Amino acid sequence: MGDKVVFHLHEEERALTAVNNINNLIKDLGEENVQIELLMNGTGVKIMRKEGEHRHRLEYLAEKGVDLKVCSNSLEGFKISEKELLDEAQPVPAGVSELVKKQADGWSYIKI
Repeated sequence: MGDKVVFHLHEEERALTAVNNINNLIKDLGEENVQIELLMNGTGVKIMRKEGEHRHRLEYLAEKGVDLKVCSNSLEGFKISEKELLDEAQPVPAGVSELVKKQADGWSYIKI
């Protein structure tokens, strides 16, 4: 795997833009040539609910190897339990810490 990219989704209403951008990157570079993480915090965590309108899009991204990380602090703030999330959701302690770690490890950062 070559490139490593973390997409940061902070606003629920930008979810479709995030999904489309990730799909475009995979289409252009090839899923075997890029490692992608979608990190959601703020209202962005709401899209990971099992009954959410983006469920099938997110499951598709996970099938393509995209890691779907959600901020535990945001989940707590919105009173969303991990049981309410898609199986593909991977909680992290703090979204901002995840972003700092990824950038320190050389990941490209894209804010949606």
